[in-house]
Amino acid sequence: MSSSILRIGTRGSELALAQTHQAIAALKAANPGLECEIRIISTAGDQRTDIPLHQVNAATNTGDKGVFIAAIEEALAAGEVDCAVHSLKDMPGVLDPRFDLTAVLPREAIQDVLVMKTDADESRLVIATGSVRRSHLVHTHWNGSARTVPVRGNVATRLRKMVENPEVSATLLARAGLNRLGYPGDAFEVNGTPVRVVGLPVQEFPPALGQGAIALECRRDDAAAQAMVRKVNHEATFRCISCERAFLNLLQADCSVPVGGYAEENTDGSLTLHVVHYSGATHCTRLSETGMIPGQVAAALHRRLILQPS
Repeated sequence: MSSSILRIGTRGSELALAQTHQAIAALKAANPGLECEIRIISTAGDQRTDIPLHQVNAATNTGDKGVFIAAIEEALAAGEVDCAVHSLKDMPGVLDPRFDLTAVLPREAIQDVLVMKTDADESRLVIATGSVRRSHLVHTHWNGSARTVPVRGNVATRLRKMVENPEVSATLLARAGLNRLGYPGDAFEVNGTPVRVVGLPVQEFPPALGQGAIALECRRDDAAAQAMVRKVNHEATFRCISCERAFLNLLQADCSVPVGGYAEENTDGSLTLHVVHYSGATHCTRLSETGMIPGQVAAALHRRLILQPS
């Protein structure tokens, strides 16, 4: 960072911008007089909505980088921006060593919700989702009575595609995204079609690891930007997502791996990591592990997972 203006890189979706404005509000409150400038960057995940999300890395030659963060990190590395704002769940378990996960904001609700047409037949739901994790969980949660069809796009696009397709009953979204975009909690209309929102219990339908958290990333060699950004870090959230990301790293998981889970802080200061992992089409393993140190909790749960019969 070379001036009094913090240049912030972000995707251009409505949700990404809402999260960026939330981050800017926190940064300005913690750093009086700070000015922020938003730089919108188009990513591979934004550009390639014609194929399933888990195929985008191969199609765009982005390697094992997050498809929604690689282009933003290129701008960060080039010094075009000083800080990047991401949905944490879009970030791989290990960052490029040039960058630092400097801060996370207080976590929003982590659960997934089912947004469904009010006249949908709940005995045979057809659910639009582009997530491998959600597709597997749908089969388990509804005991095979629901099926999924693919969909890509931002929140508004997925809602519109859902109501426009007479064959589709519902879609799955993160509660955090709906909250940040100002959607009513229980019911609203999409292009004149009434829909209702059904919360899914995190124990049975776990979120993506990192879901609900907003991450701020800086260059490791930019001490000035890091000093300002670190002031907004929420320590309890950071401990939980550190545990989740350590597990993702050990699992070497990307968006093609059907895994979900979350860490929670207990009253004694310990962490409990809950994970659901699918191997093969239907074999589901549910495990929990408790401890004080995030990395050790993740490692202990990973050891138990790899010893499970497949």
